[in-house]
Amino acid sequence: MQPSVREIVRQVEELSAPLAADEGCEVWGVTLSSEAGHWVLRILIDSERGTTLDDCTRVHRQVSDLLDVHDPIPWRYTLEVSSPGLRRPLLRPSHYRRYLGEPVRLQTRTAQAGKRTFTGPLCRVEDHAVSLVDDVKGTVSIAWDDVARAHLDPPPPVPGKDGPKSSRRRRRQQGRTESCSRI
Repeated sequence: MQPSVREIVRQVEELSAPLAADEGCEVWGVTLSSEAGHWVLRILIDSERGTTLDDCTRVHRQVSDLLDVHDPIPWRYTLEVSSPGLRRPLLRPSHYRRYLGEPVRLQTRTAQAGKRTFTGPLCRVEDHAVSLVDDVKGTVSIAWDDVARAHLDPPPPVPGKDGPKSSRRRRRQQGRTESCSRI
């Protein structure tokens, strides 16, 4: 009997977390999904200093070797390791706690107050629910079981306010790469 996708994801997360930690990163999340008829195992890593392309490459090589040994996935797949990015998904309560006060976009499994999508700053994270100040409905509390998905929802950049030269200079000064950096 083949393991479930959920069981594979749990096992990959357990195997990859120590390797990422050795590289100064944390495993933000793991997904395994079928895309265009092909399985993709995606591991998102994060770091306090910002996730670089070199971090992604080192973790990818080590995890790839480890998965070859343990072989938890019974079919062909592509392994991707990347940063969670600017609109990072919020996958567990600790992610929500880390971004209290930040704007998020949250979708529910069932309609609440006539809506399924809420946007606004996170205001409370509890054992049974998460609360945010929705742009339309005000403060809304949503049970964890009803959260379908959520991600950070930063405001779009203001054109002309911070031109490309200054942002490139800032990234260079921080020593980050463009293709795999925490923004």
